Amino acid sequence: MAMTEEERFRFDLAGFLVRPAILSRDEAAEIVDQIDRIKHNPESLPPEHRAVPGGPSSILIDHPKVIDVLHEIIGPDIRVENSSCVWRKKGQAHGELHGGGPQQGDAIFGYRVNNGRIYAGMVRVVFELTDVTKEDGATCFIAGSHKANFQMHPEHLSLEEGKRSPFLMNYECPAGSAIFFTENTCHAGPVWKRDTPRVAVLHAYAHLATHWHRLTIPPEVLAGLPREKQAYFREPWIADFRTGPATHNTIERFINNDEPPVNTNHKP
Repeated sequence: MAMTEEERFRFDLAGFLVRPAILSRDEAAEIVDQIDRIKHNPESLPPEHRAVPGGPSSILIDHPKVIDVLHEIIGPDIRVENSSCVWRKKGQAHGELHGGGPQQGDAIFGYRVNNGRIYAGMVRVVFELTDVTKEDGATCFIAGSHKANFQMHPEHLSLEEGKRSPFLMNYECPAGSAIFFTENTCHAGPVWKRDTPRVAVLHAYAHLATHWHRLTIPPEVLAGLPREKQAYFREPWIADFRTGPATHNTIERFINNDEPPVNTNHKP
């Protein structure tokens, strides 16, 4: 069990969890530089680094302090559904409050606890690459909404100052932190208030047996990843019963074969 009792309690109660400073300052700064170039000067990077999770940001794919949480709340068979980066300037927002409520029953977004074990569907991880305070306007959440049995009431869906829900929560953390939340937690990216931009990487992780997003990561970026990191983008299936014994879609099997990641031939 990789999560502490406190982490388990917080994640189950609120629907999100902060693990501070899992990256060093130098590691975070290197990824910030990469995202700056992606957004403003992509030609200064080799093609395989012009999108996350390529280049320096590849350390996030299977970071041990991320994978140990995901193995506990999703299971041992996980894959990356999608990856994107954020460069949000002062005054910019990143979506209204959405999610929460009875869609927890959905097979992909579901959340339940059984026999002391958390079972989450899709889990988002936000890697904050700059320091964040509660006043800045990073991701915010309606606490507990991942377990709500009724539709989100409109009175709790405002981000306007003075009209915000008493259950709306945000966080503060140093650069290099990871924020985990279940996709069914009602969340939003409110207006960023700081003069310096918010820089972050967003990953969506899911069980290997499910598939929600169609990947948009350029093939050259996936092809440039080490084989053990490509394995997190393998096709979504658990077992092939056409073989005897059945073939299981493990990371080890993928590494030892020459098949491409799931969307090497994808064209937007």
